[in-house]
Amino acid sequence: MKQLTPSAGNICAVAVEHFADHGYDASSLNEIAVRAGMRKASLYAHFVSKDELFQTVFEIALRHERQYITVCFEEDGHTGVPGQLHLERLISRYETSAHLRFLLRTAYFPPAEIRPVITAGFEGYLGLIRQCFQSAAYHQYASTVIQPEQLEVFCDAYLGIVDSLHVELIYATPKGYVKRLAALSRVFSDSLSMLQCASRGGV
Repeated sequence: MKQLTPSAGNICAVAVEHFADHGYDASSLNEIAVRAGMRKASLYAHFVSKDELFQTVFEIALRHERQYITVCFEEDGHTGVPGQLHLERLISRYETSAHLRFLLRTAYFPPAEIRPVITAGFEGYLGLIRQCFQSAAYHQYASTVIQPEQLEVFCDAYLGIVDSLHVELIYATPKGYVKRLAALSRVFSDSLSMLQCASRGGV
């Protein structure tokens, strides 16, 4: 991504909120320009099209959320269920981060014109989440006899939980999200515990 001028950075800061609320089709470059304190013609001096602005904001959102994921897993430590902190914080992150709201809305409703760019970027984001969980799980269960291929299954299951919660964030109520999180976390935790017990029994 090219280096942004202060004015272009301000446009992107306004645009991420606007795109998160309205999506691509219903968004207005004129409204973004007004909120950024400039005329629409001045906005075009920084971004030649709606697509260019949208893709730039998407790249910024990806960078923000990738940094957040890395820090969140570092703070999670190596006790309890790997990745649980990320799951527990996800709803508050969604409520406070326009970058995440924009990222999820765009991933689930991508503009047809730039769908390949959006798909590739979001798959990379999910890949980072999987990688962070994998690293945490391998570290936590290194002293057990759980086989790597068994943990790989849980890596995919964890990503499935994340995807399910993303859908809840977009479509459901906070109450529904909390209920889904509790159910999935319990099943996931119980399954990991059963696997550990079975592995110890096989020693």
